[in-house]
Amino acid sequence: MFFSVPNFSFAALILLGVLGGCATPVYQTNVHLIPPADAAGRACLQDCESRKTACQADCQARYQACAKALEPQVEASYVEALQQYEQDLRGYAASLRHFETQLYFGWTHGYPYSYGYPYYGFYGWNAWPGPYFFPPAYPELVMPTRQSVRAQLENSACQADCGCLPAYDSCFVGCGGQILRETVCIKNCPPAK
Repeated sequence: MFFSVPNFSFAALILLGVLGGCATPVYQTNVHLIPPADAAGRACLQDCESRKTACQADCQARYQACAKALEPQVEASYVEALQQYEQDLRGYAASLRHFETQLYFGWTHGYPYSYGYPYYGFYGWNAWPGPYFFPPAYPELVMPTRQSVRAQLENSACQADCGCLPAYDSCFVGCGGQILRETVCIKNCPPAK
């Protein structure tokens, strides 16, 4: 039993297209804060607000200090990222040259010179030189920038979330308020029943 790579690839593309049409729904959680009705509860909420504001300001100041402390490392990491990028480019170029060599050899030494290709379906003779001649799989190469290196360093070393909102939520509930969470479908929603 013979099958050709182009026929197999076409069937795989059809299957992916069909599966893509069956996308899963995307949900979003909406949060509604219902404040307490009494005056004591509202006064308590003002204290919660001031603590949340102080927490966020302190968190932002710590993040800025951490980012400033990383500044000497940015240039060294940027140079290292550029060197890695150049090495990846050389590796990709080498794999492309190898692919071109294989492709050239397959076309020049294939049918009718040394061996024939069997008949594959309604396409007739398989013009593709074999199942092992595919372009090299390689990740998309993106040239690094100082800003991207700085952002990556800050993301790995500095903490941007200090837990201010969960503390505020517990304070809000402690003052007599209510937190209602509602999950709604925003994309690829199933039909309503």
